[in-house]
Amino acid sequence: MEKQNLKVISFDRPADFYFQSALKMMDGMNYLGALPMVRRALEKEPDNIEYMMKHAEILTELSKYEESNSVLFEVLMKTKEARSECFFGMGCNFIGLGDLDKAEESFEKYLAVSPDGEYRDDVEEFLALFCDMEEEEEYILEDANNLKQQELAEEGKRHLDNCEYQKAVEVLEKIDTKDPDMLFAKNNLALSYYCMKKNDEAIRITQKVLECDPENVHANCNMAMFLNKQDHAAACRHIEKAIRQQKNTQDDFYKIAITYCEISEHEKALRYLSNILAASPYDEKVLFCAAVASFNLKRYAESINYFSDIIKLEPEESIAGYYLKYVKDVMDGKKAHSEIGYVFQVPPHEAKKRIRYLNEKMKLPADEFQELWEKDRKLKDILLWGLEYGDSFIKRAVVEIIGGLGGEKAERIFRRYILRRNQPDEIKNEIFVALKRMHAGEPYIAYFNGGIVEVKVGILDNVEDAASDCFDKLFDLLVSVVSEEYSEQMAGKAVSLLQEFTEKGAGSRYLSEIKEFAAAITFAALYLNGITTEPRKVAALFDADVNRLSAIAMEIINTAGKKEET
Repeated sequence: MEKQNLKVISFDRPADFYFQSALKMMDGMNYLGALPMVRRALEKEPDNIEYMMKHAEILTELSKYEESNSVLFEVLMKTKEARSECFFGMGCNFIGLGDLDKAEESFEKYLAVSPDGEYRDDVEEFLALFCDMEEEEEYILEDANNLKQQELAEEGKRHLDNCEYQKAVEVLEKIDTKDPDMLFAKNNLALSYYCMKKNDEAIRITQKVLECDPENVHANCNMAMFLNKQDHAAACRHIEKAIRQQKNTQDDFYKIAITYCEISEHEKALRYLSNILAASPYDEKVLFCAAVASFNLKRYAESINYFSDIIKLEPEESIAGYYLKYVKDVMDGKKAHSEIGYVFQVPPHEAKKRIRYLNEKMKLPADEFQELWEKDRKLKDILLWGLEYGDSFIKRAVVEIIGGLGGEKAERIFRRYILRRNQPDEIKNEIFVALKRMHAGEPYIAYFNGGIVEVKVGILDNVEDAASDCFDKLFDLLVSVVSEEYSEQMAGKAVSLLQEFTEKGAGSRYLSEIKEFAAAITFAALYLNGITTEPRKVAALFDADVNRLSAIAMEIINTAGKKEET
């Protein structure tokens, strides 16, 4: 019998096929299944507003409020037709994020755009509720006289969440230790010291909290973590005390679950994690802990399911992908079982492997590296890992790499990153500069300094249109030279100095000598940040006249000095 030559015909389905599949899954409330379908549709038609709006809706249903808002902000940048739906969606997302001020602002924008819109009744009900809550909050804060303390507590918590432990300590140490309403802030202070490996200080602070409130759930959980290595039995007593006092809230459940994780009581941890997931099934951190606990208990199939759910939520999440492969390798006998830690990060040997990969690829010619960026999933995943989970040095390096690559993909990554609440402002500052260098449209919507803001870089309100092109050229020259010769961070400081100097009305005088002006700003920025260098060396970088550099730089430094004196 002759063998027939069989041809495999690829069946490339259109975007609408995936979109309709997503809609059917949404009808069945299968939002986790709908998410990859709508993403596939958007891969084929990335500018389809209907698809983008549905993507945002699915993300909201999955409690991924930041990601949903990121999509909605992107829609607002593309079209005005969906403004009312965007503002309503943002309002709902901000409620989910606990940012009621921004929720109120979004709903007010909705009413301004669509006073008789579909969601008017819901919006008015929300606004009335916010008004009642604000009156009650004002009374409480005035009565306790602790508004400043609350602000410090919130700022310290932000630093703790962003892994900026030293900054968290500096802020939280300012809080009144005698105020019983501020014990939660002292718990966060203790955690900050613990994360800095200062265990004795963490224990000392927690003992003071327990002296004020022996039944404090979070303090007892903290003490369990702090004592575990030296006295596991004492650690267990503290967490058992916390369990007796917990109020069956999600917050208490989460604290107890994480404490059990930290002291390696995997079975008990999984019990609490399962309870949390019953109410919040799409929390990635809880899913990760449940996956790790299941693996450590050798329940490999359960672990695979949890890791797979994380990847469905975020397919570019390479940490979950790494551990999913590891669990499968252990199941298949390719690797020996070794307990996984609960830190949401790849192990050190894998991190080093990823850094080596980046270093090797960076040696490629620019055109080959650009092609790799466009086609290779691994490069993108590792860059995103470095941007999200690397230390400050790695984050800055990745910002420089992605900014240099440019294009729509880089812009989309940056715009989404600056909306992340758990990422440091100093890195976002550098991204603002990178976006400006890429000529990405302004403003840049970011979560910055504790709130959502619109950021403009280098384009100033008091600059005439005729001078705008000159300022753009000045900006490009300044940032490109300073970034290459010094750092992206110093480039950001130079841009800030340029903006400050121009806002005082002095900058426009030097637009006819852009090289000298850029060199002077650079010299002044270095000087004001404690870096001394010879003017002629800076002038050489810009091919500028050293005498003009010195004269302009002196005026810039004097102007900055006047600000410090006032």
